[in-house]
Amino acid sequence: MKLGFLIASLFATVAFSQDNYVSETSGNLTIEYDAALQKIMTEKENAICVVPEEEKEVKKPEFCNGVRVQVFYGKSRQEAEAKLKEVKTLFPNLHANVVYHSPDYKVHLGYFESRNDAAATLNRAKRNFPASFIYNETFRCSLIGN
Repeated sequence: MKLGFLIASLFATVAFSQDNYVSETSGNLTIEYDAALQKIMTEKENAICVVPEEEKEVKKPEFCNGVRVQVFYGKSRQEAEAKLKEVKTLFPNLHANVVYHSPDYKVHLGYFESRNDAAATLNRAKRNFPASFIYNETFRCSLIGN
């Protein structure tokens, strides 16, 4: 009698129990998992993670206020391009370019974060270009050091 009752109750439990599964479908893939797992996943998603200060990424702005060195100023484009070639041979690791502000041509050198950073370059530039000076400019932060 006990054995029959045990088998009948086991059969009833298996036959009439409700499955507590969650089913998610994405395309032709179906994933089934226990509802308790769904609850745990939801709790984890809603949990607030505290990131220590030293691990927080500091977002650098796109544009920065910095300085550049102007090594030439004149009205002739050919002369400005000749000076640019000379600057590029003297300072191969720094960015140099010609800028045209009607009616003048200027040759600019480097991108620096501060006047102190540009001072050594200015001293070297003054040897070949005595009229060189440092001026303030706003440019992309990623250019600093070029």
